[in-house]
Amino acid sequence: MFRKDYLLRMIEEMTEAIGKALTLRQQRKHTEALSELDELLRRQFGMNLSLLNSLPAEDVIEMFRFRGIIEVDNLQQAARLIEEEAYIYAEKARVEGISDQEKQDSEDEGLTRLMKSLHFYLYALNHGANPRLLEAPERVESILEQTKKYELPARTEKQLALYREQQGRYDQAENSWYRALQVGDGLPVNYRDEVRSFYERLRKLEDEQLEQGGLPREEVEEGLAELTR
Repeated sequence: MFRKDYLLRMIEEMTEAIGKALTLRQQRKHTEALSELDELLRRQFGMNLSLLNSLPAEDVIEMFRFRGIIEVDNLQQAARLIEEEAYIYAEKARVEGISDQEKQDSEDEGLTRLMKSLHFYLYALNHGANPRLLEAPERVESILEQTKKYELPARTEKQLALYREQQGRYDQAENSWYRALQVGDGLPVNYRDEVRSFYERLRKLEDEQLEQGGLPREEVEEGLAELTR
């Protein structure tokens, strides 16, 4: 009960801070809006936005490890703050009178943050985070829609594949695994063993489950055979 109350208080504080940041963003006070989010992150987690955005996603996730366990509900709170930060940069890019370079820089900063928040949401949901705490599933779909023109990092495609499998959307999971293989080609990390494990898990399901998931058994076997070749 104490843990639940503590978490709810943190959510309330975060909601209030995001509300203030939104008001400041609408007033074009972007620096002040960013400071509001940064201060909350410092108070709740002893971190700052600069640190979260400068480190690789995997290193940030490890910073939320406590007694050997990633505190995924705290991680999704960080994802929400980074998502809001992304919208502040997107708003900065729309300010009239700035140079083309400033516009491009702000757009790039916003996109980078949006993708990082997506990675954290997906990781949190894949590892047992409360999906209703911050409406993370809806936020995932919204961010995917906003970033659909861009290539996701291979590590994020992996998390998306695991998430789609968890949802029973096996055809979309396969698409993400395929993109992870393509994006990761030539990188130190290779996902072929994990893709093989994905197909092996699907082989154990009933035909009806596979059909409902958009990936009939023959396509599962074809995918596995193609991977083996």
